[in-house]
Amino acid sequence: MIERLVMHRFRGIRTGQLNDVRRINLFIGPNNSGKTAILELLYLAATSGRPAQFIREDLLPDETGALMATTSVRTDFLGLEPLVRLRLRHGKRGVWPENPAILSRESGMLVNLSPLANGSVPPPWTTFRLGAPLPEWGTEDIYAFTQEDIERLAMFSLPQPPVLAPGMIPPVSTAAQIQPPDASWHYLWQPDWVYRWQRQAPLDHLAVWATVGTPPAPKRVLFYDFHTANAHFTDSFARWAYHTIPDWYEKIAERMAHVFPTLAGAKIEVLDAPDAQPGRTAYIRFPQREPLAIDHFGDGTRHAFKLLATLTALAETVDDEHPGMFLWEEPELCQNPATLSRFLSEVVQIIHEKPVQLFLATHSLEVIAHITHMLQRGDLSAQDTLVFRTKLDDGALKTSWFDVDNLTAWLESGLDPRVLEDFDAPLQFELREDAV
Repeated sequence: MIERLVMHRFRGIRTGQLNDVRRINLFIGPNNSGKTAILELLYLAATSGRPAQFIREDLLPDETGALMATTSVRTDFLGLEPLVRLRLRHGKRGVWPENPAILSRESGMLVNLSPLANGSVPPPWTTFRLGAPLPEWGTEDIYAFTQEDIERLAMFSLPQPPVLAPGMIPPVSTAAQIQPPDASWHYLWQPDWVYRWQRQAPLDHLAVWATVGTPPAPKRVLFYDFHTANAHFTDSFARWAYHTIPDWYEKIAERMAHVFPTLAGAKIEVLDAPDAQPGRTAYIRFPQREPLAIDHFGDGTRHAFKLLATLTALAETVDDEHPGMFLWEEPELCQNPATLSRFLSEVVQIIHEKPVQLFLATHSLEVIAHITHMLQRGDLSAQDTLVFRTKLDDGALKTSWFDVDNLTAWLESGLDPRVLEDFDAPLQFELREDAV
């Protein structure tokens, strides 16, 4: 389980840290306060599981010039390419043809960061190589880099390295307190993700962050957002889930009926998407009726279905040796308040006693209230759950936290834990003491 984060120049976060991370973590706060950025850097770190070597002989004192490293896996749990997915999410082309890297004759990546300096102080190192580990004798070389990787990879991770040169650790006191091998360090050189202002040190041309704790299995990381809700399943995910998860269709149908009682008795299948589109989608069939595609239902039903289907598959495949991570943005999307309560309860039930770490970002006071109710009832462990309120001040991430006691106190007093400043709220909310 991830226990702590240290961040340097990732998107709108110039510097920041997140301490005392729990198994269930809820991020609240104003717009542009770093909530989604935290989800994205966790996603990139968690899906960095493709073995590689970081090679730079004059950078690593007392070492041979090579450190064991990882880079992004080819596809995540849903069959999507991690960095490509995030670029599309932010309105970019999925691939990055301008990557300052070439393919070596040994099937490695030769990276030259000097073009990223753009006339200013260059990055701390201008060239390095990501090499593919040698395959076992007589086995296929599955980790060799290809020309396609050049447009799709722009980060590497050093999982708990024994030593790092000082120039590889951000020059802030919070990061300097975390030294190898206490943390895994992650480096992203694509400029779209790097905080652009107040560059003072060479490392400021890179987005750098450290994760402390045990990472999830890279292929068991589920990032669910509004893009996922509106997209079809990939063929690879749908085929894998159907053949791997026992009674997958039946489990989805049962959980959908818990959230939407009107769907009780319906059968569910996942088949080819309509109009010869790539991917697959769900079809719901009632007795004596024609099947109806899930995309013909309301947006709230579609959102809930795709999350329950994918989370059911994730929960069935994790164990103590292969823990999972679930990143969920805006669970309130298109949900009626009554449905939202059942939806959140079903999600909590799915991951109950499963080795899945949850990070959830929301703008909804109802989500906060439902989480508080579940903490009061004991559906969620108070020891394992924490709510973080985030704020960005000139790029510096500041956080405060709420546990069940102070959450309850705020909500029963009619206060809004999402905001600190006074504002004329059009609606007043107060958690009822008799709600439990």
